[in-house]
Amino acid sequence: MTLGRLGALLLMGTVLAGCESGPRQCKLIISGDMPVLNDWGSPIVRAAINGHPVALIVDTGAFSTTIGKSFVEPLGLDDTGGTVFVRGVGGDEYARVMTIRTLDMGSSKALNIAVAGAGKFTGKIAGLPIVGLFGRDFLGRYDTVVDMPSHRVRLVETEDCETPTPGWTGRIHTVPISHPYNGGQKTTLDIRLNGHATDAVLDTGAASSLISMDGARAAGVTRAMLEKDPVTTGYGLTRDPVKNYRHHFDTLQMGDIVFRDVVLRVGGDLPDTDALLGADVLRHYRIWIPRWGHRMFVQHDVDIPASTN
Repeated sequence: MTLGRLGALLLMGTVLAGCESGPRQCKLIISGDMPVLNDWGSPIVRAAINGHPVALIVDTGAFSTTIGKSFVEPLGLDDTGGTVFVRGVGGDEYARVMTIRTLDMGSSKALNIAVAGAGKFTGKIAGLPIVGLFGRDFLGRYDTVVDMPSHRVRLVETEDCETPTPGWTGRIHTVPISHPYNGGQKTTLDIRLNGHATDAVLDTGAASSLISMDGARAAGVTRAMLEKDPVTTGYGLTRDPVKNYRHHFDTLQMGDIVFRDVVLRVGGDLPDTDALLGADVLRHYRIWIPRWGHRMFVQHDVDIPASTN
């Protein structure tokens, strides 16, 4: 069973008009406007589930919107009787399909959202429990704007706009991507590691970018090199430990953006890709992930005009 076709009735949104002059006026419809509560790592936003204030991770690398199993009952989620298979770094599992009756996202409210009741989520931020994550099944209904410099995540729709990023000015980078809703799965892009082409998934749910062993090998990294690197332990959806090496790469390129002298995690196998491009790389950028099309738009914080920051 998939979750992408279930739920999500929009009750209220904000329409910003007047981006262009003429008979067909550009409309930017804001269907969700949520504050980001953290300064680094995966964006964690404020929301409310069935009237309960909560924090949720914005995870472009996950398909299923997920609520941790320990929060299903306290938040009053309804069991549909169905199941869904949830995959993640650190473990896979079958999950119950649950329904959120009301989901408040700042400027809007959605009804009857199907989610997976799966995984273990711990911790609090700004006094709110971190109970789960927004996945692509929900985010993919909109253009998703993750603006870490301004601490905002917006879910928007555009109508009759000449520019794909209405309201943005200044230097904007264009990064080729695959269809953001390809099979309801993920946003993929080609990056270059030490000059070598590598398939990657845009994964804001990964606090740190991760390169598979195969991807690192293709970039010229040997096992002997990794054995000299510091070792860390990461945790995925099911909180199972994953061994990672912290390896120094000369360059990481995304479109025409080049990061130099970067340290990235290397470890294990990744399903269907060689790299996860995580929140660490995007910390100083705002990104506009369109619902449709084959381009993502990226702007460095130094290029964001002060009036729009």
